[in-house]
Amino acid sequence: MSAHQPSPVNVTGTNGVKPTLLDCTLRDGGNQNDWQFTARDAHMIVSTLDAARIDIIEVGYRGGSGSKASATAGPSAHCTPEYLAALPAVSHAELAVMVVPTVCPVRAMDDLPDSPVSMVRIAAYPWNIGGVPEYVRAVRALGLKVGVNLMAVSYTTKEQLAEVAEVVASEEPDVFYIADSFGALTPDDVRWRIGLLTERLATPLGIHAHNNLGLAAANAVAGLDSGVSWLDASLCAMARGAGNLATEQAAAFLNAWPKYDTHADLPLVCEAAEYVAEQVLPRPMTVRRAEIAAGINDHHFYFQDRIEKISARHGLDPWEVGRRIGTAQPRNVRDETVEDVCRELVRQNNGGDA
Repeated sequence: MSAHQPSPVNVTGTNGVKPTLLDCTLRDGGNQNDWQFTARDAHMIVSTLDAARIDIIEVGYRGGSGSKASATAGPSAHCTPEYLAALPAVSHAELAVMVVPTVCPVRAMDDLPDSPVSMVRIAAYPWNIGGVPEYVRAVRALGLKVGVNLMAVSYTTKEQLAEVAEVVASEEPDVFYIADSFGALTPDDVRWRIGLLTERLATPLGIHAHNNLGLAAANAVAGLDSGVSWLDASLCAMARGAGNLATEQAAAFLNAWPKYDTHADLPLVCEAAEYVAEQVLPRPMTVRRAEIAAGINDHHFYFQDRIEKISARHGLDPWEVGRRIGTAQPRNVRDETVEDVCRELVRQNNGGDA
């Protein structure tokens, strides 16, 4: 870590609105490197972001990722007691882990009060949100803060999101996030969703923005303007596909914009980002055809490679196949889903003949 004077907070002093900034590099970034962060990587990221006064550092999953099963995943995919105990002590930031109920039993969190972790985020889809209250109660019983992340929020109608809010309100977490898992939302999409939630929940709201359409920062700002007070981000945008809002860019616009107040030390955040770019990322983050196709067609990025290969085998346009996948709003990423869409398209192209 370089020695330098802390950067000024910003021109507003303490008069602006101060969002809570959560860095999830060690958790969501693992989609890029199979969670193969070395002990040095974890130490550098945590200690530098803590020194930079980032509010929350999410250090990984407890119990694994729900969307990418891997037999070779590194330590931040599971956050074992040994991994957590080896993390550097923090003086400003709080440490968090994410739990996906479909892969992590509720009792698997019991040892967390003996770890450096002070917050657990529970991630669920709209179709399995009903299991979340049990986990919220369990985390609260452990004496830890609790957040809820609603994944695939782009798949919710107004009526469905209102139903989700009713479930969440039953156990009032410390923060409720909408996650644009497929990078499909526009700022207008964010505004109506956050507007609906602010009418129904007293809980602080957050947004986890993906950058498939190049709108991660714009969606974060739209969220802030609509009532969001928590932002997710990751260094160098490191995450699945097109990646997230970049932590260094979030810290930069919060510093530059007089309406917001932040104590994040921007040079130190950039130092952490440079380390990730040079020492951690297996390849630069890009927003190319595959990432854009997943965003515009509103489906999980892990479908895209399957769509390209299976569409080619059937002689079909992968963009049209992808559009139909998104319209179907599948709950799991499977080859069979793509095959079914392709067979139906072939049948239609042949005039309805099987």
